[in-house]
Amino acid sequence: MKTSIYLFMLIFGSALGDLAGECDLAGYYMELGCTALPKANNTTICPEAFLCPDLHPNPNMCFYRGTPYADRSMIPQNLINNPCSQACSCSVTAGPQFDCAAVDCVETFDSDMQQECINTYELDSCCSTGTVCGKDAIASLKTCEVDGQTYKEGQPFEPANTRKSCICTAQWNGSYDDPSSCRDINCGLEIHYQDKIFENCAPVFIGNMKSCPIAFQCPTDTSKVIRGLNLKSVNAQCSFGNMTLSVGDEVTVDEKCTKCSCDKPPFVSCVRKNSCDE
Repeated sequence: MKTSIYLFMLIFGSALGDLAGECDLAGYYMELGCTALPKANNTTICPEAFLCPDLHPNPNMCFYRGTPYADRSMIPQNLINNPCSQACSCSVTAGPQFDCAAVDCVETFDSDMQQECINTYELDSCCSTGTVCGKDAIASLKTCEVDGQTYKEGQPFEPANTRKSCICTAQWNGSYDDPSSCRDINCGLEIHYQDKIFENCAPVFIGNMKSCPIAFQCPTDTSKVIRGLNLKSVNAQCSFGNMTLSVGDEVTVDEKCTKCSCDKPPFVSCVRKNSCDE
């Protein structure tokens, strides 16, 4: 039985890369090194629960991809798959967390740029690496048609139903698996939210749970569990601070526009509405 479960997890885990852009929380769990658990039935292609490693075996150290980092030690830059996360070092003074250097992109503040100019990027760059100006120069650039939108050579885009970040290139053939044009999106969860994950806080998403979380919701003194129905008959449970929830349960939070529930264990997840009237 154990051999069958292991083979399932191995095969299914290799397929998660294709499901990260289609299944809620799949990309989130993949980045944390979690593995999809076998499902009770095959009514859906998306995993219903995950098995995660011990992300914090030592509360006095920071951890990134299973590797421990002592106070003030830095993550080698070549191990960070996020160009906007630079010079990240461990700090345990107020609980384990990573502090990274701030990256300020010139184009974010340059409001005087001519309207007939576009910024261009490289796949592994956080900020723009060039500028193309003039109608003729821009018109001569190669284009990429993606999801009904047209992108000029050097412009970034994120294809729908994928967890990819791509750059339009002259050689792009329409494949999102081309490593010269596309890379997997890395949210930097353990880097930017080390302390929140350590405290069993819940990731907060907008719209759906396929993209990167915008924040984490932690339990408060007023947080209460509202028991629901486990319609999926999933045995795994979620943790929220010191609380334990079953699939279908919700937990109250102070943010009125945010709904938090145990949907895919072992983490409670939250969705924030754009408007409380929705």
